[in-house]
Amino acid sequence: MLKINFKQVLVLTVGVLGITFGATHVASADATAGGNQQYTAEQTIANNETAQAMTTETSAQNNSICDMARSLATRNIPYVWGGEAMSGMDCSGFTEWVYAHAKGVTLGHNTVIQEGHVTKHTVAEAQPGDLLFWGSQGASYHVGIYIGNGKYVAAPAPGQNVSVQTVSGAFMPSFSGHVNG
Repeated sequence: MLKINFKQVLVLTVGVLGITFGATHVASADATAGGNQQYTAEQTIANNETAQAMTTETSAQNNSICDMARSLATRNIPYVWGGEAMSGMDCSGFTEWVYAHAKGVTLGHNTVIQEGHVTKHTVAEAQPGDLLFWGSQGASYHVGIYIGNGKYVAAPAPGQNVSVQTVSGAFMPSFSGHVNG
């Protein structure tokens, strides 16, 4: 009789950041802040299920936010730490710029400050136009704008441009928030 201990089974995780064999934890790093999130194989599976379930449609209320974010993703705007202009933006500068120009809402230029302008909820509850945050509440280190159907726009890291990205179990947002006002 063959006995299999599932905790000892080789774990194969294919993610945005590569392939890991035999790992019980999958790391996903944020190059901009040196952050590092550790996920168990089970958490990565759950993250992937959440990402696949994020197929909401854009509401009329947030069309201007999503349209503006998608538009900036086509303009080859480079990541620039501390930037919030068309010549370069970091993640919170990007979200600040979009909300200021599309809705006249000032979010501030820092992920933690931006947390204070949202009603927080789970990633699975994100609606188009909501902000996605990476890191613990009160200590977030990355932010992007959810545009629906499992996609978001962000200024990802040095050497990259503002772009549309896919919510992934390997680099899963920690929470989301609907911008107040």
